[in-house]
Amino acid sequence: MGEEEKALETLVSIENDPSPALPPVGCCRCSLRCLAATSIICGCSCLGVMALVFAVKAEERHKAGKPEEAVFWGNRARRLALASIAVWLGVLVLGPLLLWLLSYAIAQAE
Repeated sequence: MGEEEKALETLVSIENDPSPALPPVGCCRCSLRCLAATSIICGCSCLGVMALVFAVKAEERHKAGKPEEAVFWGNRARRLALASIAVWLGVLVLGPLLLWLLSYAIAQAE
């Protein structure tokens, strides 16, 4: 009987362990919104607006007590904001480069 009681206590203690919680979105809600606003101003504005919409959705889901959905929308907002800034930096770098290439090609044709 002693071994059965120990096994039962072990089983109960394992089942009562809390599962690890998802990381809260609350610590970075403001930064998500700021990153989205920055991506509107300093990036491709259409992607930045979508990032802002998703950041607001993440905040609303967090307030509603749905952390899984909040993490999903927060990740999507972050990816869109970073993509917006990357696209704009790509345009800033590739625009002058393509103009230089075009002028070089015209000079070589003459």
